[in-house]
Amino acid sequence: MLGKLRKFVNSVAPTTVGKALYKAGVTPDELTYTGLALSALAPLAVYLGKLIMLPFLILLAGLMDVLDGAVARASGRTTAFGSYLDSVTDRVSDAFLFLAMALAGVNQYITMIALAFSLMVSYARAKGELLNVRMEGIGLVERSERLIILFVMSLLLLLRQLLVDNIIMAVVAVLAAATVIQRSVHVKRSIG
Repeated sequence: MLGKLRKFVNSVAPTTVGKALYKAGVTPDELTYTGLALSALAPLAVYLGKLIMLPFLILLAGLMDVLDGAVARASGRTTAFGSYLDSVTDRVSDAFLFLAMALAGVNQYITMIALAFSLMVSYARAKGELLNVRMEGIGLVERSERLIILFVMSLLLLLRQLLVDNIIMAVVAVLAAATVIQRSVHVKRSIG
C-alpha cells in the first residue's frame, strides 16, 4: 500500500541521507544491526516498565530499516548477503516488536496470530521471488504498514487503550492473513 511512498523514499534517500551517512563512514550492516538492537530493546523496555520508550524504539528501528537500504544503494554496496541479512533481521525485529506489544498488555493470543501471519507475509514474498515472481507492493500490509500500525498502537498503549489495541492487533492479523492470500493468488496467476 505504501509502494509509492517507498519509491519516493528510495529515490530521495540514497541521493541525500544515504550518501551523507556513507560519507560519514556508516555501513549498511551497521544500520541493520542497530535496527535489530533497537527492536530487541523494545520488550526489555516494556518489561522494565518504561512503556514511554516503546514508540521511540519502534520508530527508530523502522528508520534504521529504511536507512540501511539507502546507504547500501548510495554506496553501491548492495550485496546478496546484505539483502539476506536485512530480511532475516527484519523477521527477528518483528518478533521482538510483537513480543513487546504482548508484554505491554495486548492480548497475547491475538498478538501471536498477528505475528504468525506477519511472518507468513514475508515468507510468501520470499518464496514468490524465489519462483521469479515480482512480489514488491503485493498485498495490503507489508512490513512498513505493520510498523506504522505498531507505532500507533504503542502510542495508544501510553493512553491505556488496551481494548482499542486488541482490536487493532486483530485487524493486523486479518490484514496479514489477507495479504498472504493475495500474494498466493498473485504467485498462482504469475506461474500458472
